[in-house]
Amino acid sequence: MGTMLRIVCPVCQHSNDDFAIKCVSCRSYIQERVPNLDFFATAWQIIESPKLAFKKIILAEHKNYVLSLALFFGIGTVFTLMWAKESGNNFDNLLPLLVLGIVSGVVVAIPLFLGMTFSLHGIAKLFNGKATFKETYGIAGWSLVPVMLSVVFVLPLELATLGLYFFSTNPSGYEVKPVVFSVLMGLDGISAGWSILLAAIGISMAHRFHFIIALLSVLMTVTVFSFLSFIVYSSFNI
Repeated sequence: MGTMLRIVCPVCQHSNDDFAIKCVSCRSYIQERVPNLDFFATAWQIIESPKLAFKKIILAEHKNYVLSLALFFGIGTVFTLMWAKESGNNFDNLLPLLVLGIVSGVVVAIPLFLGMTFSLHGIAKLFNGKATFKETYGIAGWSLVPVMLSVVFVLPLELATLGLYFFSTNPSGYEVKPVVFSVLMGLDGISAGWSILLAAIGISMAHRFHFIIALLSVLMTVTVFSFLSFIVYSSFNI
């Protein structure tokens, strides 16, 4: 089990959970309210100090920008599937593939993200997790900051330097520019692993269990949905 920190109320000396805003005994405020999250400040704190960022996210009354981050996740997922299925072999130029990837990513983003979040929350509850769904939702969304960075910065580089070859085998991106392809794929892998690590840190904090259990919960969710996404995408023969 994770270590549960306590906050002692300065008014009545009652011991409270460190995620409590008000004392459960006298209802005095024991720490500052967090009505809303600032996007850039929270995103930077996720990078700089994940535990402090996730505490603020858990305390926040409104889990702002989660669905916006989910849109980047959807786009990144679809382009990853296009790469895995070598979809570039089915297109004559990059533009229709690019349009299809963005539109499809936006369409599937919210259902895919919510499905993964419900699954992650359910698995955490099987391990006697303590967080609410809203808290899991906030953590899952904000852990996607590295994925957002990959979609905003790495994906355009892949499209600009490798074009349709990035998604094809005739020839492949690696055959065209092996060093560039390897570096960009490495950055993609780092962003995915970073998001998984962040999610595990946040889930461990919110659900009050060991980091290893949180990591297993996240990996189980990601593995199942990656497999299902690949199967569904493959059925369209794109």
